[in-house]
Amino acid sequence: MNGSAPSSWEERHRQWLSFVQMELETLRQGREIAVGPSSPQLIAPPPAKTPSRPATIIVASPHPDDEALIGALPLRWRLEDGSRVINCAITLGSDPSQQPRRRRELESSCNTLGFELVVAGGGGLDEVSLQSRTLHPETWQEKVEMLRHVFDQNPPEAVFAPHAEDSNTAHVGAHYLVLDALPAPARLLAGIAALLIETEFWHEHSRPNLMIGVSPEVLAIQIMATAEHGGEVSRNPYHLGLPARMIDNVRRGSEVVGGQGAAAQPFPFAELYRVTLMEGRRQIEPRPGGLIVRPEGRLTLPELRTRFRPD
Repeated sequence: MNGSAPSSWEERHRQWLSFVQMELETLRQGREIAVGPSSPQLIAPPPAKTPSRPATIIVASPHPDDEALIGALPLRWRLEDGSRVINCAITLGSDPSQQPRRRRELESSCNTLGFELVVAGGGGLDEVSLQSRTLHPETWQEKVEMLRHVFDQNPPEAVFAPHAEDSNTAHVGAHYLVLDALPAPARLLAGIAALLIETEFWHEHSRPNLMIGVSPEVLAIQIMATAEHGGEVSRNPYHLGLPARMIDNVRRGSEVVGGQGAAAQPFPFAELYRVTLMEGRRQIEPRPGGLIVRPEGRLTLPELRTRFRPD
């Protein structure tokens, strides 16, 4: 064995150990930043432009905090194009004693993002799960009508909702609740198919077709908004892991969306989605292939619809 190999190995190990320790130091510094609703209230920055007829985007959030965790594209649309983004909170969590606290945190998060807030049914829905849909169809239909009322009052051009295998029972339930409630807004769009943009958090989507680059500035807003949910991130500081998840999305999305064997994208952070078009409750299989948008790139709703409309 070459006599210099051990010292060479040790030197290289010291370099990578230093890299890992810097990551740990970053997490330590993040833990020192205050969490919970800010006082005074945070005011989101205005959009770069104010269109005469802003697009309406609805984020159907299974829990308070999902609006921030998966909201990269809605946030970019609000900041870049002046889109009106409404966060529809499907639930306020499963523990009634914690719902007032979670609502306060949710309001603060939406203020940070610049999203409007609507709580389904006024106080949030309960038992939003696939089991509830199967076993209690009458009460499920009541929930559907409450969400449909939100869509009727605010006809969306795109709806963000978890995909059908996002592991958490409320996330899966929210997926089917949105599908069941969508026919009304699809009709109100005068024959234009509504965009359903599926999100992921607890489980990777098996077929993402849209990779949205996220700038450090936008990611920082998402972390700020997530940190407003102080009770939740005190239990599990997942706001600190958001950059790492976004970094891994670049690794995965570069090849899953860009094509197997494609080179890694040159930006560090991204969010992954799957875009489909809706005809009533029927999801239309989109045009094959994926779309990658860099952080400095632009993507409008009409462009997105055209890109994935089947031939």
